[in-house]
Amino acid sequence: MLPFLLLCALAVSGFGADVQVLVKDQTGRPVEGAVIWAEGPQKKTLPAIQTEIVQKNRQFIPPVTIVPVGSIVRFPNWDNVQHHVYSFSTAKTFDIPLYIGQSPKAIEFERPGIVTLGCNIHDWMAAYVVVLDSGFFARTDERGVGVLRDLPVGSFSILGWCPRLRGAPVQANLEGQSSAELTMKLRPAFQRTPPDERGGAYR
Repeated sequence: MLPFLLLCALAVSGFGADVQVLVKDQTGRPVEGAVIWAEGPQKKTLPAIQTEIVQKNRQFIPPVTIVPVGSIVRFPNWDNVQHHVYSFSTAKTFDIPLYIGQSPKAIEFERPGIVTLGCNIHDWMAAYVVVLDSGFFARTDERGVGVLRDLPVGSFSILGWCPRLRGAPVQANLEGQSSAELTMKLRPAFQRTPPDERGGAYR
């Protein structure tokens, strides 16, 4: 069983401490690009933002977007084919029918959670919006390490998620430690790519 605590220095700043989180998969390999965040009685709220997830080359760019609760996202389509953006996720359900160019709707994400995006026309297209009500978050690097900056002293839940994770975000308890470790049971890697252009089946 992987140890919960990691050896690392406590980096104290003006507000709190920097907490290092290591994320590994079920085989012990580091998970790069995982989203980690802290939830607890002491809050750090961030203002809502407005941002874009672009549709280009029949893909969503970027594949994972992190936004604070209340943020607004547009989905411009810069391809020369129509896209139909939707989500059936509990945190946000919406539907934007076929269009090219600027997004006909701006979508507000009012609830925290993981929102999965798809296109009704191109079934390989997928992206995710991670909606957080915590201002303490980070992404892991190639070592599987992310740093939560300025975390106050106290009890927190450390959560982690990535697109290949099976089930809900994984979680560990943090109470005064300077580091934590999360283990994710990941699905096999699967690269979503458009069919060969010569097929011509999608418009």
